[in-house]
Amino acid sequence: MTQPQIRDRYWERRGYINGTCMFHETAGICYLNIPKNASTFLKQIFVDNEWRMSHNSITNRKRKETANTIIVLRDPIDRWITGIAQHITTNLFGKDFGSTHFREQANNLVNKIFIDQVAFDDHTEQQTWFIEEFTQFLVGPVYFYCDEHLNKNLDHWLATKGLDYDLQGHKYVNVSANNYDNKNLVDYFKNLVYNNTMYQIHLAEYYQRDYDLISSVQFYREGEVAK
Repeated sequence: MTQPQIRDRYWERRGYINGTCMFHETAGICYLNIPKNASTFLKQIFVDNEWRMSHNSITNRKRKETANTIIVLRDPIDRWITGIAQHITTNLFGKDFGSTHFREQANNLVNKIFIDQVAFDDHTEQQTWFIEEFTQFLVGPVYFYCDEHLNKNLDHWLATKGLDYDLQGHKYVNVSANNYDNKNLVDYFKNLVYNNTMYQIHLAEYYQRDYDLISSVQFYREGEVAK
């Protein structure tokens, strides 16, 4: 009986409220928020268009069944790199200690600690973790891949639901990427991970469920081929 409650509040200490999602009541569409998957950008667009924030958590039992749920998935290792950079920048840096100091002082032990633990917050947790509690309530979820075609594909699909947001016309704002320390750490961890096969294997093993999901679903790509 205690396990769902533990899971529900697992990353609350890091600011994530379990079951975070958004609803467009009229169109009957749900957006299932997975952090680091263009979530800040999309949430702002949806808020501006009167989508309602909600939390379909195990604890409060207030879930909505929907046949139109937007789920954005991303390459797990690329997501981890940006996620761990944001975690360190947000939670570890402070006065007189930033990314330059980190890069100067980091050693093999420090690197292995971050690689070994993998998940430090909601930005580095498995993507499937955010989906699993919704699974029995998802009827025909629509999957989108987080790449350069995301906005085009979302625009195309939303148009079929009568919603015209022109995501392609909005300037994509990656808040963390515009932060010097965050960008510096993203570059650091990219170089670290993609030049160490064992690190890549370890991360891939932790995110195996994400890779399995990505390989098993059909992503919506109609926007890429539409004229």
